[in-house]
Amino acid sequence: MNPALVQGAGTDLLVAGTLLLWVTLLIRAPAARRSPPRRRMLIAIASLATSITVALDPVTGLVNRALRLGETCGIVVNVWGVVSSALILDFVLAAASRRRPLLVYGSAALVSAALLLLNTGAAAACVTPADKPWFDLFWLLLCLAHVLGTGPAAVVCARYGRRATTRPLRAGLYVLTTGFASSTVFWGLVAPAYLVTRSPWVAATFPLNVAITAWVMALGTALPQLLRLHRSVNDHRTLRRLEPLWRRLVAAVPQVHLPENGRWASDLRLYRRVIEIRDAVLVLRDYVAPATLEAARAHAGSEALATACWLPLAEAAKLRGTRPRTATPPGEDCSGEEWADEVGFALTLAEHQDSALVRSFRPGAELTQR
Repeated sequence: MNPALVQGAGTDLLVAGTLLLWVTLLIRAPAARRSPPRRRMLIAIASLATSITVALDPVTGLVNRALRLGETCGIVVNVWGVVSSALILDFVLAAASRRRPLLVYGSAALVSAALLLLNTGAAAACVTPADKPWFDLFWLLLCLAHVLGTGPAAVVCARYGRRATTRPLRAGLYVLTTGFASSTVFWGLVAPAYLVTRSPWVAATFPLNVAITAWVMALGTALPQLLRLHRSVNDHRTLRRLEPLWRRLVAAVPQVHLPENGRWASDLRLYRRVIEIRDAVLVLRDYVAPATLEAARAHAGSEALATACWLPLAEAAKLRGTRPRTATPPGEDCSGEEWADEVGFALTLAEHQDSALVRSFRPGAELTQR
């Protein structure tokens, strides 16, 4: 393998990652309009995406020709990199409630002006790594501007990731931390390493390093949406599994069914279904004798399976007009205190409502055995 192959593979990954990053930004943009913090975050990521995009060879060539800066001039890319770093730093300070727009953007303007001045010469040639030594002020300013933008962003995303209250938000912030850290490593270590060593192997890894940043940022931008989509799919699947049981219990105990106005999100609909199932079970439990409840536990072993056994008897008793018990013995509501236990209890009822275990339950026989 030679440096050209490494560079070619990295470039392919970079192009694909850049396209994916823009797609994820477009998907997340509508939700960001209603939230200033999200809007600032997406603007910061979009600025980084723009910086990556204009560094791609075809885009760089178009920009240079459009601005008449020559085929090999990278000053537009470099100046935009400073601007994007300022946008990222502004997002970081705003998230920390320490926003200083005049200082941030004023400094970015001064650095950009300095880069433009340093880029000029007798022949107005563009600055390239071959023209200037690694310690030249041009490259020091450029690397420092990027590190000061992406480094604090990584720290802030990590800090807010630890404080996040939801798993999708926490995961997304941690991935964004990795993306900003990757960009910081590139400008703080990889680029200076090339400027010092002029190694062709280090130069060949440039596209791969930037591609890693693009892919990670795309994943971090899309991850909360992907996790919500995954949860929504699971909620719909659970709703379909609970639908027959829910309809059966709501028909038996209509008063537990709350009116539905408008469209409900899948998680709220699932919450209502599980609560209505649980409430119907609590109502129907008063239509069977304590001895029957004990017999069901002895027959089934678990509370959920025992409930599946005595539930048809309770429905039949209610349908016959049997008067419910006025007091409920304590300790019989074992569906669980956690939401996962509630859902698991309801799913067990739904899956075993017509099982062989339920059909074989005979309260008299169990009592005789006891």
